[in-house]
Amino acid sequence: MLIKTENLSSKSVINFYLPNNTATAKSMLLFVSSADCKNDFVQEIFSMSGVIYCLLAENLISIKYADSSDKEAIKALALACIDDYIQGLPDFDGGCDDLSLKCEALANALIRPTLNRDNGDIVMSLLSENILQVQFTGHCAGCPYAQNTLQNVIVKTFKHYLPQINEVRLKE
Repeated sequence: MLIKTENLSSKSVINFYLPNNTATAKSMLLFVSSADCKNDFVQEIFSMSGVIYCLLAENLISIKYADSSDKEAIKALALACIDDYIQGLPDFDGGCDDLSLKCEALANALIRPTLNRDNGDIVMSLLSENILQVQFTGHCAGCPYAQNTLQNVIVKTFKHYLPQINEVRLKE
């Protein structure tokens, strides 16, 4: 099966886009250590030197690694690991409950790749009452399509995967 990969070198993240209809999780799960889940797949991911977190979402696996790690080795090992489990990924349980970390991981997996292609990015901060504040940077700052991107990409992504986010607002 074809697994598309994307490197976000500036964030030390590798995203693995799985073929259609290969859901790894019913929602989004973030694992920050092998202790978060006793699943063999998660254990294998964390057995790789330098893995910081693993995010599992519908048709996506995102791995953040330490800056000093060999990203090509992690990518190759992760692809082998994903290939071993892609035919019948089991249900996963557990995961990290840190909402700020989940927001950052979700942005690295699903939002930043699009913004980075246009030489832009976002800075996020989680405010009280689970309000996420975002600020566009780079070419996205002042872009006439920024409001459209905010509503149709960022808000929809966070509402879908993290329904506990009450509001996403643009920092003025």
